[in-house]
Amino acid sequence: MENQIPTPTENAAVAVAGQITNFAELVAKSTELAQMEQVLTLTAEYIELEKPAESFRGIYIGTQTMHITDKVTGEEKSMDAVRFLINKQVFINAGVVLVNEIKRAAVTIGTPVEITYLRKEGNTKIYQVTLLG
Repeated sequence: MENQIPTPTENAAVAVAGQITNFAELVAKSTELAQMEQVLTLTAEYIELEKPAESFRGIYIGTQTMHITDKVTGEEKSMDAVRFLINKQVFINAGVVLVNEIKRAAVTIGTPVEITYLRKEGNTKIYQVTLLG
C-alpha cells in the first residue's frame, strides 16, 4: 500500500508548488473561497517615472529577470528588474541605474524605500534611492 494516494480525511501532507502543505487544510480553505477577501495582486505592473522629481514609495520585495524581444532585431534579451509592493500591488522597474543602485546598496527585501527620478543622461535615467523609516 506504499503507492496509495492519501485521501483528504487522512490529513496527509501533499507537495504543492514546492512546499509541503496540509491537504485537509487546503480542502477546508477551498470551501471558503467565496467569503475570502483579496489580499494582494501578484501580477506585476510596470511603474515608469516620466518627469524629473517624480517619485514613488514602496516596499522592496526583490528582483526578477524579464525576457523581452527587441522590436528592431527580434532578438530575445534578458534583463533584471526590481520589484516593489505599493498599496497591495506589485510593481516592477527595469531601469539599469535603478537596478544597479538597489543591488550596490544591498537593499534587503522588506525595506521601505522612496525612488525619485532625478534626470536623464543620454538615454539613461538617473534615480535616487532613499531608505524610509
